[in-house]
Amino acid sequence: MFRDALEQAAKERQSRLVLALDEPDSKKAFSVLRKTAKYLLCVKLHPEMPLIWKTTHEKAISKIKKHVPYVILDAKLADIGSSNAFKSDYYFAQGVDAIIAHGFPGMDSVKSIQRDGKGVFLLCAMTSPGHLFSEELAVKLAAMGQQLNVDGLVAPGNQYELLSKIHAAAPALPIASPGLGTQGGDAKLAAQNGTRYAIVGRSILTAEKPGIEARRTRDAVNEVLK
Repeated sequence: MFRDALEQAAKERQSRLVLALDEPDSKKAFSVLRKTAKYLLCVKLHPEMPLIWKTTHEKAISKIKKHVPYVILDAKLADIGSSNAFKSDYYFAQGVDAIIAHGFPGMDSVKSIQRDGKGVFLLCAMTSPGHLFSEELAVKLAAMGQQLNVDGLVAPGNQYELLSKIHAAAPALPIASPGLGTQGGDAKLAAQNGTRYAIVGRSILTAEKPGIEARRTRDAVNEVLK
């Protein structure tokens, strides 16, 4: 499973840090990636970014993979099974290794994304203020993810109590958490409450010295998850 490959890469690279490469200036994006790559496990990418960079998905993903082994696509797929299937087929063919998906459309829609050797992360809650993911729903989505044996969950690293309950509902699945750094989440506290992979964007992208910030965040997570 992709989950096992990602875990093995985390041990080899001694990092559980995922860089959210949400930078519209391609020169800056790849400058930061070069400066931080040795501290990263992989990159999370929005599907719109290659278009904003005026390139193709295949070329952008290939360029990213010169620095890190994996790209997780933050597509948040939320469609019926047949639509999810052709969308994921396209992205996987471009070199994407895993896709983030919603569980709202139901189990069959999530199943339609699953492929041998490729990953699916199920979104359980979001970091945005006022989101409509109730605790009950977040826990239910986590349980769905465990039942489907997806490769991981996505849950906010700045909401520790909710994060802990999501982890308890699906203890077999690793959690990747955004919301760290600029959005207020502490990487060490998130790791103590269930986070296994830290997704960080703005605090690294906007840092005067992004390499130092990436190393600091990586080390904070590694203190808990050695």
